[in-house]
Amino acid sequence: MIFVFDHRLIHLNMRLRLFGTVLLLLCCGVVSAQSAKPVDGYYRVKYPWSYNGVVWSFSVGIPENVYDFYRERTHYNDDLMHYILSDYDRDYIREIVSSFRAGGEKWGLSDLDNVFNVVSFVQSLKYVTDASSKGEEEYVRYPIETLVDAVGDCEDVVILAAAILHEMGYKVLLVLLPDHLALAIQYDKVFPGTCYKYDGDLYYYLEMTDKGWDLGQIPDRYESATAKLIPLVSRPLARLMWCGYQYASYNTAMTSVDFELQCTVENFGPGTTSGMSMRVRMKSDKYSEEAIVEHVYALQDLPEAGKATFKVTLPVPRPAQGVLEFLLEGQNFVTDTLVVEGVDLK
Repeated sequence: MIFVFDHRLIHLNMRLRLFGTVLLLLCCGVVSAQSAKPVDGYYRVKYPWSYNGVVWSFSVGIPENVYDFYRERTHYNDDLMHYILSDYDRDYIREIVSSFRAGGEKWGLSDLDNVFNVVSFVQSLKYVTDASSKGEEEYVRYPIETLVDAVGDCEDVVILAAAILHEMGYKVLLVLLPDHLALAIQYDKVFPGTCYKYDGDLYYYLEMTDKGWDLGQIPDRYESATAKLIPLVSRPLARLMWCGYQYASYNTAMTSVDFELQCTVENFGPGTTSGMSMRVRMKSDKYSEEAIVEHVYALQDLPEAGKATFKVTLPVPRPAQGVLEFLLEGQNFVTDTLVVEGVDLK
């Protein structure tokens, strides 16, 4: 990874109390984010923005294969944690955090100013809809995609800001509003504006979709809206993508038949599954709580973005009619269930 962070003072600011001038250093070959193209296997992108009278910028080189890795993943929005807390972009997010920290230390920024600087950077990215930028009604970007594309909608910029601020050690929440997503950050001091009490702490609203929004300042249309607060919890999203069965030939003298079961499991992240197992039940119907036969199989854990097909054998007594219920279980993810109907073992 290639990373350069630059900044310069453009006028005296009373809040930051910065004096003097710092030259803006440009990396050879770095282009604006909007026209970034891979060169020698890297997207080399430069981002300028202003915060409190200072022009800041950083330049980053992101490997083309890392960008492609995220672009080729599924982009739905039912669980945003695998975007914010993904394993495979941690080194890049940490480099960004390191540069923001270094810039903050150089200019004596407070913790709150460090937050505002990150927010100002993310707010400087161009807002676009998924339809105009991707030709899709819904497309959630990973932070690496937003950094390379330098555009995004409310979900994309919130995901990027949350990933950076969380890695910096700040406590943040996602704020889910009707047709909108924003951030809230924990702040000990009383500050004017919209805030939420969560787990004993105060979290102040942060609007990310345009420049100039201050801490606690919320758009008028959301002032009276009900907000759902989502904490940042690293928990894999493991799913049963497909399940099926077949059984060997049998004769009327057999009292049971071995079902050969197959299940394809994918871990969308973040992180590696722990204690993953598959519980299989043969039931008379999908609503029944009583199982004709049930067995639990230990499975190999999957890393983030891992995908595997597991094959197991389930002895089923005959005759049996009903459904096969597959439950993917584990210690650090929510159980996923898939039902195969129309099982008829005469």
